[in-house]
Amino acid sequence: MGQPPLESTTTIAATPDEVWAAVSDVKAMHRRSPELVGMWLFGPPRAGRRGVNLNRRKGFVWPTFSRVVQWKPPANDNGRGVFRFHVWPTNVDWSYEIEPADGGTRLTERRTALPDPSPSVRWTARLALGGADAHDRELSDGMDRTLAAIKADVEQVAQR
Repeated sequence: MGQPPLESTTTIAATPDEVWAAVSDVKAMHRRSPELVGMWLFGPPRAGRRGVNLNRRKGFVWPTFSRVVQWKPPANDNGRGVFRFHVWPTNVDWSYEIEPADGGTRLTERRTALPDPSPSVRWTARLALGGADAHDRELSDGMDRTLAAIKADVEQVAQR
């Protein structure tokens, strides 16, 4: 009854540190992600930090809760960086992974597979989100749009 993992990747003409600056700016992410209203962490981002997210689809708005499970800036690992957070009540991980690529940086956004969801998650998906499959298609499109927005923002700054 679960949903498969989702993934989107782009290559950005900028350094891993420039891409990390955009990805790790959680306060700006609502401008890039079509479903996200806001992400608020209780303190500076780091592994273990908890937060609240507010999401929207058309007229439906709902909260989720998160915990940063991996916070590794690319400067700490030869240009490879990871920002991963676990989200409740869906019990999935979302991540942004950065790695050097020819002439720039590869950025991948992932959502892990949705395990057998709770009755409340199934009910919400069915009644408010158009069903799990339809919502996953929207999420996949949203991931593409999010990465395109990050790419545009970072490349604009990198060209200055």
